[in-house]
Order: sequence, then structure tokens, then C-alpha cells
Amino acid sequence: MFSSNEALSRVSHELRTPLNAILGFGELLSLDQLSESQRESVEQILAGGRHLLALVEDLLDLSRVAAGNLQLEPTPVDIEAEIAQTVALIGPLAAEKSLSVDVESAGRPLFALADRRRLKQVLLNLISNAIKYNRPGGSITLSVAPDGIDTVRIEVRDTGAGMTDAQLRRLFVPFERLDAAVHGIEGHGLGLAMSKALTEAMGGAIEAASTPGAGSVFTLNLPVSAPAALPQTELLAAA
Repeated sequence: MFSSNEALSRVSHELRTPLNAILGFGELLSLDQLSESQRESVEQILAGGRHLLALVEDLLDLSRVAAGNLQLEPTPVDIEAEIAQTVALIGPLAAEKSLSVDVESAGRPLFALADRRRLKQVLLNLISNAIKYNRPGGSITLSVAPDGIDTVRIEVRDTGAGMTDAQLRRLFVPFERLDAAVHGIEGHGLGLAMSKALTEAMGGAIEAASTPGAGSVFTLNLPVSAPAALPQTELLAAA
């Protein structure tokens, strides 16, 4: 008999193969000469396929974390540089809602021990949520600061509708979307659960605070790290 995590992993793998085929054929169809209604149908197929594929990937990651099989490559990461790259990636989405995105610098480089790819995944989730649940013309503020001697603190603040205490208690539950569906906000309810699991797998912690009508703040704490050692060639050049 399979455990629930093993079953989830196997089912997710089985789903990914046909979904990739659907997306591949959808991309081919989009290259054909299509009428407007046909093109809209193909775009709906592609959007639905990508949504399902993202869901499958998140389910796979959650099953790996639960089983202790998630492969991580922790390295010293320059947090402000990582935030700058993430903001550049997601900036166009903020512009669509006329949102300002500001980064408050710590005044000096701060390094955390983290898996770079997984950290970017967490940052993308937090910033995209700050965009989706914000008000048009609102703002998003990211800050980085030391928290004691062994932790780096990252905050993502937004000016959205905020959440009640009851909603905060359900925030990191898989598939829990609060009132997102009612307001037509896209998603599958795994982003924050995935972010929490990944952060804890990297030895960190994530929490949220919110005031209804005033916005929310997500705080990400990661183990501090010294900068990566320079390669020998760079050390010689700097000598």
C-alpha cells in the first residue's frame, strides 16, 4: 500500500505527462490561422492547462516536503539582489493595477542561507499576492533588515483590504482561498501553503499580520549567512 504522500506524488507525475501534451498541442494550434472565437478557445485551453500544471507542480513539491524528499541547495544569497530580480520579473503585473513597488534598503548587503530557486518561488508568491489582493493605485513595500544576530527579516507590506483574525488562522491551509473566488481573483490556494513549507524546509519561518481595511504584512525570517567566498581567481585579481 502507498502512503498518502506517495500516492499524491505518483498521481501528480501521471497528470503532468498528459498536461504537457495538451499544452504542446495548444501551442501548435495557436500558430494556425484561426478565427477570433477559435483563438479565444485555444487561449482558454492554454490558460487552463498552465493553471493545472502549476497546481500539479505545487502538489509535487508539497508531497516532497512532507516526505522529507525535497532537494535543496542552500547557499549564501544576497537578499536585496534577489528581491530586485523578483520585483523586475513581476513589475508589469503591478503596473497593470497602477501599484507602486518600493524596496527599503538595509544600507548594506545582507546574506541569508537559502536555496536560491526556492527563495525566489516564495518571494514571487508573496509579491504576487500583494498585487492580487491590493487596491488599484495602492502600494507594496519590501524591506530587508537583520533580526538579531542570526536571522535576516524580509517584510512584504501591502495596502489591500486586509484580513480578519479568523481569516489569518486559515491563511496557510492548502486550498484555502478565503474570499478570493468571490472577488474573481485567480489562484488555486496552494501558494502560501507552499511558501510556508519551503521556508521551513530552508530553516526559516513565515508569518502574517493584518488589519481589515489597512492591508497586510508578511514576514519571512531566514538564517543569516556570511557572503559566499570569492573564487581564487577573483581573490588574486583583488590582491
